[in-house]
Amino acid sequence: MQDRNKLIKIFLEKNSQINLSAIRDEEGVRVKHIQDSLELYKVLRLQKHRQVCDVWTGGGFPLLPLAISNPDVSFIGVDSVGKKVKAVNLMIEELWLKNVKALRLRAENYTTKFDVVTARAVAYMDKLLPRVVPLVRQGGHICLYKQFSEDEKKELLSLCKRFSLKLEKEHKYSLFEWDPAKDGAGVERVIYVLKK
Repeated sequence: MQDRNKLIKIFLEKNSQINLSAIRDEEGVRVKHIQDSLELYKVLRLQKHRQVCDVWTGGGFPLLPLAISNPDVSFIGVDSVGKKVKAVNLMIEELWLKNVKALRLRAENYTTKFDVVTARAVAYMDKLLPRVVPLVRQGGHICLYKQFSEDEKKELLSLCKRFSLKLEKEHKYSLFEWDPAKDGAGVERVIYVLKK
């Protein structure tokens, strides 16, 4: 818990210097970034000595909360935006994390294979899957954090056939209970767990 509070403080400091996220308050970072990142544990346990790649890591979510919570797992964050990668690496240093680093490169140019690949709120399925499938070992998992959409789910199922992926789990959840912009309804999110 202490490390998460430190992450919030460091993230807000970096976010004020470099635009990493539109979320600029402690509670927003706690719920919309950290809590959302850790929702993965409801569908997948990261085993010791596994290797995880977070593509388009941006401001470091889910990369940093997962790395803090799993000291025996190795994490790589990949992003093509240099200032974001630099900010994430500075946060890693300030948090004294030894099991994680961020690299500036495009996901499609990375040739390493991982046990798990995560992607949170990034591209549409037709752009995302062709870039991440090559990063996953046979038998490994792709975990996609998305805002739920029936149309996107249909597209995902079609792409799973094309890339020989199995949709193992579909975890729907509400990111937070109260959203005035949605007349009080929570934002419906989903994590898709795909097996290669």
